[in-house]
Order: sequence, then C-alpha cells, then structure tokens
Amino acid sequence: MTFNFSRNISAKELADILPNGVAILTNQYELVSVNRRFRELITCFTSDFSKCWLRSVHPDDYERVSSAYFDVAKFKRPLRLEYHTRDPNSMWCVMTLDKLDDKDVQCFGPSEGGMFICTIADVTPEKEAELLQKQAAEDAQERKKQQERFIDMISHEIRNPLSAILHCTEDIQEAVYNKKPDEISVMGIVEAAETISLCITHQKKIVNDVLTFSKLDASMLALTPHKVQPKRHLTTPLAIFRPELRKQRIEFEYKVDHSYSHCDIDWVMADLDRMGQVLINILSNAIKFTAKSESRRSIRVSIGASRERPPSYPPNVVFFDSHEADLRKDATNSSEWGAGETAYVLVAVKDTGIGITAQAQKRLFQRFNQATPKTESVYGGSGLGLNVCRELCHLHGGEIGVSSQEGEGSTFGFFFKVRRTTDTTSEGHGSLDMSGVDRLCVDIQSLGNEMQGVNQSTDEPEIPEDPPEANIWETRPGAPTDEAAANTHKIAREVSNDETRRKSSESLRDRDMKKRSVGRQRVLLVEDNLINRRIISRRLDALGYEISEACNGREAVDANNQATFDCILMDQQMPVMDGSCATKAIRDSEKRDGGHVPILGVTANVRQAHQEEMLGAGMDDIIHKPYSTHELVDKINSLISKKPSS
Repeated sequence: MTFNFSRNISAKELADILPNGVAILTNQYELVSVNRRFRELITCFTSDFSKCWLRSVHPDDYERVSSAYFDVAKFKRPLRLEYHTRDPNSMWCVMTLDKLDDKDVQCFGPSEGGMFICTIADVTPEKEAELLQKQAAEDAQERKKQQERFIDMISHEIRNPLSAILHCTEDIQEAVYNKKPDEISVMGIVEAAETISLCITHQKKIVNDVLTFSKLDASMLALTPHKVQPKRHLTTPLAIFRPELRKQRIEFEYKVDHSYSHCDIDWVMADLDRMGQVLINILSNAIKFTAKSESRRSIRVSIGASRERPPSYPPNVVFFDSHEADLRKDATNSSEWGAGETAYVLVAVKDTGIGITAQAQKRLFQRFNQATPKTESVYGGSGLGLNVCRELCHLHGGEIGVSSQEGEGSTFGFFFKVRRTTDTTSEGHGSLDMSGVDRLCVDIQSLGNEMQGVNQSTDEPEIPEDPPEANIWETRPGAPTDEAAANTHKIAREVSNDETRRKSSESLRDRDMKKRSVGRQRVLLVEDNLINRRIISRRLDALGYEISEACNGREAVDANNQATFDCILMDQQMPVMDGSCATKAIRDSEKRDGGHVPILGVTANVRQAHQEEMLGAGMDDIIHKPYSTHELVDKINSLISKKPSS
C-alpha cells in the first residue's frame, strides 16, 4: 500500500499536534525536547523539569505529589500521578514518567545513564465523571438507607400496637367468656380497653403522619382555610390529652400572652386542622418525655401573636436552616384566604422533660430521624412527625423551632400566618370538633382514670376556651434569652455552617457541570407532567442549556421538524403519542433528510423488555426515574459528545 503526502511532516510538527503534553528528559530530569501542549500545561518553564512541573501543581495536592515524585525519582522508577493544576481553570491531569528504550535514546544522541519520556494528559472530563458517579452512588445508597429505615420504623410502629391490641382483646374475651359474671374483673377489662385506646391513638397519629408526608412529598396537600378563633379552637386538640395528662400527673397550663390581644387577634382565616396536627405532634412528644422526668412534671401551652413575620422566634425558640425556599412554600396568598390584614399566631409548648442533646437537636426536623437511635424503641415514634410539622408550618406561611438542654426540658414553638376577617358567621368553621375515634379514646382513658382512682388524686387539667392572659416569655417577642435558647442558638449556628459548606461543595459540582455544558446546547424537553417539566427545565437552564419544551410525542416530532436540537429528552409514557412512537417518527424523518439527533429516553420502568423496546425505537440511551441532575447532565453531555459534527 502506498501513501502520498503533499509534503514531509517533521517530528517536531507531529509532536505539536498531539493532544497530550510530551517531553524528553535527561537522566538528571533536565528537559531536552517538549511539544506545544507540554508548554501549555506547564505554565512556568525552565530546563529543570522537577522545578517547573511541581510549580504547576495545586497547593492542595502539592505535598502528596511532590513526596511521591521525589521518592520514585531517586530510584529512576516509572511513575504515574494524578493532580489538580494551579491555574484558575484548575484541571485534573495525569503525569507519567518512564525510561526510554536504548534504541529510542539513540534518536536524541549519546546520553549517559539513559533518557526519560514524560507525558501530561488533561483528564478533567473523565475525573469529573468519576467523581459525579461516586457522588451519585453515595446519594443512591443514602436514599436506599433512608427508605429502608422508613419502612422498618413504620412497620415497627404499626405492628407493635397491633400485638398489644391482640393480647388485650384476648384478655377481654377470656374475662367475659371463661368466667362467671361475679368473677369478672372490671378493672382488668378497663385496663385492657385503655391500652387498646392508647394503641389506637398511637396508630392514628402514625398513619396521619405518613399520609400527610406522602401528600407533601407529592405536592398534593392543599390547605383549607376556615373562619376560626385560634385561642378557642386550639382547645380541641388539647382536650384529647386531658386523660393522659391526668394519668401521668403532669401539671398543665394553657395561657395567652398579652401580645395576642395587642395584635387584636379574634376571627381569622386559617387551617387549624393542619395546625392542630402540629400541636398534637408536639404535645404528644412533650407528654411522652415529661412522663419520664424524675423531677417536677409540668407542661405549658401558650399562644401569642405578631404583626410582623418573626425572623426567628424571639428569643426562646430557635429555627434551624430557615431558607428563602421555605418562604416560597407559603400557600396562604390565594383568594380563598380573603383580603384581610395578615398577622402571625405563635404557639409554644414548654415542658420539664428529659431535654434533648446537642447532636440530637441538629437532626430533629430531618426525615426519618428520631432524637437518638434508641428513641423509637424506648419512647415510640416514626421519626417522621417533626419533619411533617415543619412542612405544614412552611405551607401555612410559618416555621417551627426548638430550644433545649439535656436534662433541663424543652420548648417547641411554631407560628403560622393568618388573615383577619370581620365575617363571624358560624357557617364554614371547618371540622374542628373532636373526631369520633378521638372521642372514644378519651372516654376510655377517662374511665380508666376513674377506675384506678386517678381522678381522686389528681386535678382535672384546665383547658379553658378563654385562657387567662399573662407575660409568657416563650411567645413574647423581645423577651430575655434563657440558657436553653442560648444553647440551641449555638447549635443552630453549627448546623448553618455545616449547611453552608455542603452548599459550597454542591455549587462547585454545579459549576463544573456548567463548564461542561458551555455553548448553550439546545435541548428539547418532552414531558407531559407540568411540575416535572418546569423543574427540569429550570435546572438545566441554570446549568447553561437552552431549553425548548413539548408536552407529548406529537409536539416533539413537530418541534424537531421546525428546529435543530443537540439532544432530546424523551419521556416514555405520554398522551397523544408516547416516547417510542415519537422516536420512530423522528428517525424515519432523518432517513429522508439526513442527520441524527441524540435522544435520551426517560422512564420509570426498569424491565429489560421495556428498555429493549425503547432502544429498538431508536433512542440512543435511557435514564431511569428517579435521577439526580448530575446523572442527567452526564447522560446529555455523553450523547452530545458522540454526536458527529456536521
């Protein structure tokens, strides 16, 4: 075979067009010959290779790299090192150093002790892909652990009360069917019924939390405002706990801070069903932990108000990680809430229970996390309630927080936005009465207290619909900070610093992805779900892509006929025309007109047959829901990089 060249290409010219840096070194590591790419990667250039190369290494990697280099260089052994460069657009590079064969050395003239060849390659895309894959794997593992933890806890919390209910039912049946009427122990039956009642109450709370959490997670939960009087209507969820407070011999107060009357709060528009759910969650925890206290047992629920949104719950309740994104969840601005003046109702629950450790406070409002790993086994709870409470508060234009010290009790507080109304008609006040299940459970527990003599030894907790006014520090803006609040403020700052570092790390990853999507590649997003389409479109636009949208496969085919795209994200399940049919139509068009647009299939179905159908239709690759933004960008960039240049 004969090759014809228009002119001879020198070795120097050939070396200069190589994508990697190449250099020839003497036995003493002095530079003999370098190509153009090598000069570009080594910003400071001298004949001393060790000096000029190491000056291009990033300070974070310098100690590791220099130590490995000098250890190997001393014995003239082969070397391979990965490192960051020092320049502003820091790259990942790989440097290799190896001895030349004697035959190759002869090309450069005589050299005592031999010569070395050094190569430097920019491996930034590969390294970023590796790091992103590692991060994606860690995120997936963490999601899997959370899901497993959630399933384990819910199973535990649902099944345990069922066992107790079954055993108590057996006790009642045995007492009724196997004994004569005069031998039946009424006290035993009452105790069994009381246990069943407590189990039902616990299960109802768990189920409510799970259902609310699911709706919140799917953005399907809507608030329903009604005309209410907060200080009066919040007595309904409080009354549910009257028998339990009496049984545990816990002193109880329900009071109103003077700020409530100063703000002239009377009839307002609010969803007290949801805010009552928050209060029930907090108060049930307070009773549970206060009952374990060996000192004085007391709980105070107080209510105050503010005309301005509290930047924090001044000063005795601390909010954790309250962000701008939380403000955007506020659902109280629609017309059904009326046009009255806004105000904020503040509710606090202060107890003398066992308190909360610093580490536990840091993760109180996270999903599926109890205060400590043993909390659920000792005290019960799904680790879901406080996270649900926080989401409900955000939805109602508010926030929830805590202040606590281990062994010194806790104060949980939350506020929510309301709108004043002058319409005080009784119509439309909502379902604020106690439910049938709750009423039955309260009656059973009251009967148990009466049979056990608790009613004679302990006063009935007062829960007046018109509670007395007083100066209540935990619901009063501008009150002096107490020791527990100062302790939690310190913890909140640590959480904030941790969050800042995490976000900084994420922004660096986003910046790296943005670098890789320079040039505003055009992406057609085909997705019938409006919420998903908006979120993905906004995220990709922020990362530098130019996004067009289509609601179904037919719109996608039309859009592709009218414009040129660098990549198409094609959802599979859509009305009018699904993803596979749309892909086949686009590929048929390309057979006539030429070209090839990369199509990334998007599906929640992981069955092999389903994937083969999508690939057979002409899709270039598939990504499975749920996926992270990093995974999506990797797939898009990979497909675009393989696209043949026109």
